[in-house]
Amino acid sequence: MSKALLSRHPRLRRQLAAAAQWAHTSSTRPASPHLMRPLLAKREDIEYCRQLVQKHDYDNYLVSLFSPRLAREAVWGIRALNVELVRVGDMTTSEAAAQMRYSYWRDALNKLYGDHPVQTPVFRTVHDAVHRFGISKTWLRRLVAERENTGARTSFETVADVEKYGERAYACLIHPHLEALGVRDMHADNAARAIGVATAIMNFSRSLPLLLPQRRCDLPKDLIEKHNIDLEALYAHPRPTPELREAIYEFSTKGYTRLCGVAEIYVPNSPKQGFPALLAAVPVKEWFERLERAEFDVFDKRLQRRSLRVLWQLWRASRKGTWLDAPNLRK
Repeated sequence: MSKALLSRHPRLRRQLAAAAQWAHTSSTRPASPHLMRPLLAKREDIEYCRQLVQKHDYDNYLVSLFSPRLAREAVWGIRALNVELVRVGDMTTSEAAAQMRYSYWRDALNKLYGDHPVQTPVFRTVHDAVHRFGISKTWLRRLVAERENTGARTSFETVADVEKYGERAYACLIHPHLEALGVRDMHADNAARAIGVATAIMNFSRSLPLLLPQRRCDLPKDLIEKHNIDLEALYAHPRPTPELREAIYEFSTKGYTRLCGVAEIYVPNSPKQGFPALLAAVPVKEWFERLERAEFDVFDKRLQRRSLRVLWQLWRASRKGTWLDAPNLRK
């Protein structure tokens, strides 16, 4: 880019300088001295994780693209680990077999922090993330534990139980992303927990058309009772009843409100270099807005498709430093 062009556009010059400083500080941050270990992941290992996340967790794959390269690769490894854990419940035919698989993952996780990690593409990639950025063992342990508990769980009693689950099961994927960006901050951690709550609410709402024919429902019991939802009738004939729509409206409004609170309270007080991790809120917000346009009908087929707007909204949020630019859910 010519010096003449830069001289005519001082704002562009400042943006380029900021981007250069960001890239420098993000890629040259030293690892913790006590965590220095030989790196193991080969390029094909990272590519395996990238493809796994792109296929099974596409929205968060898009989120990862707005992080520096090394942090992005760390996120791919941890998100790929989550995909593998989620697939345990789908691929095992008995509770005993699932418990054996989860036991394997727990043992493999412990070895990540030792001298002899399990030699698989996912674990080699996560190993490098752990020892390059000092990823806390707490988050990975919680990830395994919550995925195991999901298989044993039957239902939630209250909306508050769903919120607690979201803080643990989904936020534990955002905390390592923050750490890979060099951020350990109370406000950023609070933002991660709130985004986790909103993500849980979105996933439980979005999964209803798939679960009801299996005689399963992830809506909390207090919400079902409050809106007089006849689950047996929905199991027999899954459809968007007025009672279900009202319950989904109340449920999703709680999630959307959490995201607004994150943008208004936590993001302005969090380190700016952690914002790429908090972009995980953008696909969730976009889905809630599509749900509103569908009049809270979770059976609307458009809600099960990928939205082409997500990447554009991620780009815009990353430029603006916020995602609060669309109308809220109806009052």
